[in-house]
Amino acid sequence: MRSSRHLLIIGAFSLLLVSPHAAVAGGSGTYLAAFLEVDGGARQIGMGGAGTGLADDAMCVFYNPAGLRSLEGSEIHINTASWPAGLSYQHLSYGFRHSYLPGIFAFSWSVMQMSPYDEKTEYYNPDSEFAIGIGDPVDAGDMAFGGSYCWEFSEDLSVAGTFRWYHLGMAEAFCDGVCGDLGVLYDTRFRNLRVGASVMNLGPDNRWAQTGSETGFGESHSLPTTYRLGASMRVFDIVRHRVMLAGDYKRSPNGANRGNAGVEYTFNRGDIFVFGRAGYRVGYDEERWTLGLGVKFPSSSDADIRVDYAYVDMDHLDTTHRIAVSFIF
Repeated sequence: MRSSRHLLIIGAFSLLLVSPHAAVAGGSGTYLAAFLEVDGGARQIGMGGAGTGLADDAMCVFYNPAGLRSLEGSEIHINTASWPAGLSYQHLSYGFRHSYLPGIFAFSWSVMQMSPYDEKTEYYNPDSEFAIGIGDPVDAGDMAFGGSYCWEFSEDLSVAGTFRWYHLGMAEAFCDGVCGDLGVLYDTRFRNLRVGASVMNLGPDNRWAQTGSETGFGESHSLPTTYRLGASMRVFDIVRHRVMLAGDYKRSPNGANRGNAGVEYTFNRGDIFVFGRAGYRVGYDEERWTLGLGVKFPSSSDADIRVDYAYVDMDHLDTTHRIAVSFIF
């Protein structure tokens, strides 16, 4: 029985890791719906974005949906982030166990928004004192909605999948499509060492519509398929103090190899938990150090609220800030 279980674990990981690496069609900027690659969760970002093996709350659907197995009841996570150039990101996830249906379910929503900007035509002259070639303000934004299901294959192994619909919009142009994620998580039972793997944003090539071209369509591009392998481990846990380490390897859609590492320190006194986090990101163009803080406290006899904050050093760009509120009941 033990050997059969080990074979199942190896097989589950192999389905994700032995699959072909993300196709590199032409480098950065040649894939569609790049906003799907942006990580969610202030807690995870505070730990450098190492969420594949950590995966223990409802925000795991943006890293490894197999982590939904950690949910004991229901969780709602709301996360907002400010980015340079007037961009903002919001992530929302709702994970729950059904009273009668087996497995764990989750719904997720993500959106990228940018401030409206003036349309500039081929007649635009930046040196002119008149508004030559400047049209009406243009809105742009992307969104995605997903549903996830996690199956607890055994006491220490879970597999999960997410089906997601996305919409991209800019002025009159738009693009609609579907994609999916697959994840697996294995709990070794040793100091809470957990190992996870996932492949995110699997789906067919797509293109923009109503682009103003002769055909009305743009060129076809692939989605930002991303491969992740990660682990987390509780290295210190005595009375009121706990230290968790986490690390990820990430194969980005443009072929870059990236690393995410982080640490979380937890201090609890009764029902109050205080968190301090730090992380580092390797292989990213601008992002380097990350820092985070959090606090969890009871809102009723059977519900908790957790508030998290994360700071990301963007090097030459403006720093980014993330704030998240979680309801656990």
